[in-house]
Amino acid sequence: MVFNEASGNNSVEDQGWKKDGVEVVLPERQSGKTLTIETTNPNILSFKKMEYAARGPVICRAMEIDAELRQGVKMPFSSVIKANIGDAHAMGQKPMTFIRQVIALVTHPELLQDPKFPNDGKKKALEILGGCRGGSAGAY
Repeated sequence: MVFNEASGNNSVEDQGWKKDGVEVVLPERQSGKTLTIETTNPNILSFKKMEYAARGPVICRAMEIDAELRQGVKMPFSSVIKANIGDAHAMGQKPMTFIRQVIALVTHPELLQDPKFPNDGKKKALEILGGCRGGSAGAY
């Protein structure tokens, strides 16, 4: 059964459903706590107006400056960082191995038995799982 919020009926059947003998009850909605356009910070809404330009004027100028530097033109800096591509590893950032290992362990706890994962990552994953209801991060 699909939950029908509009019915206004407070019976168990309208607040949830049963499947395989397990009753699932949805929590009551907290009035005044719903996120809407009116309650959203206007600075967040302004992100809709942002543009991503792989070849915009800033990038084109950065490429020109990079070419000038390679030709020996003196500037108060020696290189241009290409931060527009979204590839931090290409810019020299080291991989976030620990975080990725912990995420893998939390989302697939069977990996806690795998000796390839370091003990500090396993410890952190167990701490996180210990704070989760049912000892699972769930489907999200």
